Amino acid sequence: MALTLDIVTPERRVLSVTVDEVRAPGVLGGFGIRLNHEPFMTALEPGRLTYLEGGREHHYAVGGGFLQVADNKVIVLADTAEAAADIDVARARKTFEEAQDRLLALTEQDEGYGAESARVKRAAARLRVAGS
Repeated sequence: MALTLDIVTPERRVLSVTVDEVRAPGVLGGFGIRLNHEPFMTALEPGRLTYLEGGREHHYAVGGGFLQVADNKVIVLADTAEAAADIDVARARKTFEEAQDRLLALTEQDEGYGAESARVKRAAARLRVAGS
């Protein structure tokens, strides 16, 4: 028996792989999943999703979404997902700085505050996963 991981965004299936363990950024804190984990579903924060395969760690930046575990299958429905190696650090840094500047110009009562705050969190997650 094996643990499978599928990462899906609105645009495409990003990954489908057999893994030993999955670690994810839940809205209530990080958590891990191994073989025969109890079924559950949770919301994800923008952050680092890590999976272990054959003793090696692989990292993805996820921009929030949901994760479901059932029958040794982990399904991540992410707003965005990008492998660490695929992240353009210069672009991620620029996106973060621009989103942060826009957010600083808003108050929590402004209509676009929530969306801009989410952009900052996603960009920060990409930078953390890329190692910058």
